[in-house]
Amino acid sequence: MKTVQNQIRKPEYWLYLFITIHVVIWTLAPFLIRYTLPMDSIEGAIWGHQLELGYDKNPFLNGWLTALAVKLGGHSGWGIYFFSQLSVAICFWAVWKLGKKMMPPVYALIGVLLLEALQYYNLHAIDFNDNTLELSLWALTTLFFYNSLRQSSLKNWLLTGLFAGLSMMTKYYSIVLLLPMLAFLIFNPSNRKYFSKSELYLGLLAFLIIILPHSIWLFFHDFITVKYAFARVSSPPTWQSHFHFPVLFAWQQMEVLLPCLFLFAVLFLGEKPITEHPRFQIKSFDKQFLFYVGCGPFILTLLLSAFVGMRLRAGWGEPLMSLWGLILIVWLQPRITVDRFYRFIAVLFTFLAILVTSYCIALIKAPEPSSANFPGKNIAITLTDEWHNNYHAPLKYVAGPRWLAGNIAFYSSDHPAVYINWDTNISPWIDEEKLKKEGAIFVWDPTEDIQRKPEEIISRFTKLGKVKIMHFTWMRNIDMTPVEINVAFLAPETR
Repeated sequence: MKTVQNQIRKPEYWLYLFITIHVVIWTLAPFLIRYTLPMDSIEGAIWGHQLELGYDKNPFLNGWLTALAVKLGGHSGWGIYFFSQLSVAICFWAVWKLGKKMMPPVYALIGVLLLEALQYYNLHAIDFNDNTLELSLWALTTLFFYNSLRQSSLKNWLLTGLFAGLSMMTKYYSIVLLLPMLAFLIFNPSNRKYFSKSELYLGLLAFLIIILPHSIWLFFHDFITVKYAFARVSSPPTWQSHFHFPVLFAWQQMEVLLPCLFLFAVLFLGEKPITEHPRFQIKSFDKQFLFYVGCGPFILTLLLSAFVGMRLRAGWGEPLMSLWGLILIVWLQPRITVDRFYRFIAVLFTFLAILVTSYCIALIKAPEPSSANFPGKNIAITLTDEWHNNYHAPLKYVAGPRWLAGNIAFYSSDHPAVYINWDTNISPWIDEEKLKKEGAIFVWDPTEDIQRKPEEIISRFTKLGKVKIMHFTWMRNIDMTPVEINVAFLAPETR
């Protein structure tokens, strides 16, 4: 072991080189290849247009950070792509800091690098959404929780509470991280002493302060976010649901893990070391921590689904595997030599290059409709120009389904607020009387069920102009059936 540590000097250099390459590549690739932002990023931009304490699907943090990304990076979209990769980078860093406390630095480094083979840290992380944001916040919560248990201090407990609260304000699913943490506090004898320490309760207070504003907001907005969460997990009341959904979710996560296992197998290739060095020793406390906090959220998710029969979404697995690279290292402890290490690095970067190239080619050559090639900018420019020509006033509102209306809002030079589905429950920031006074563009997607019929909308907005059909050519593939939308203008009231 000593020989390997001496020859592979400064593993942190490898870590920061890897993080830099990852962030640059996965920020530039979608920015240069995609014509429009992904769906969830558009949704985050809709929310971030107005800083609410909650939105119809999630608490506030995703929308607020998307607004910051737009503020810093403009409406070209690069800031949003960068924030996605910044969340991944923070996750890598936090896992590295945690891993170094448990094992030699080279092994901790490999535990981080293995994550690159998981699609949750590359392809899925292109879209800045609640799942991607959870990567950094869960990892930071985990790191400072471990620090609190090993080096108890007010700072560590406050940071644990802070990041735990921010995790909950990203997505309620974060409860599956917090409950195993609580279980580890209760069931590990050496941790119970903290229940008599004021630092733990001050950390809990920090957590409650973070979530309190949103909790109050829920009472004034009919618990819309909670209702959405329950609707997402609801399933037919059959006995098969208790078996089908957890098994399907577990299988989906195992599929994601397979490339990581293949990459991990590279560490076992080649001749065995001439001199066998003893395996590193990991403390029992650290093993328990990795089980409770590393595996606990995944196990709890399966148990909840099996017990209540709730439906699970594959993407919810995105923050579950951050510690699985470290767990593989601890479980199997490959004999790392210099040759094996550099072979692993070569395979990793080759994999990364192939993955990025394949991603770009897939979007450029996409034979089917893809959000990346959606003509959102052209639609926004065309409709905004027509609005200006007709009314010589800024466009302040656009109303319609969130993807179509969101594209118009983001890429229009006026960046209007979005009245999602003409529903004030979903869009509480909209004052309908003010909208009628200022005017708006109304859009429909004939292929999308928005639960609002055009006839109903026309009856609510009696001054709405004639509905017309417009067609827009897909970007890149001009032979594809054009995008068809219905458009109507609600003229602003004359002053």
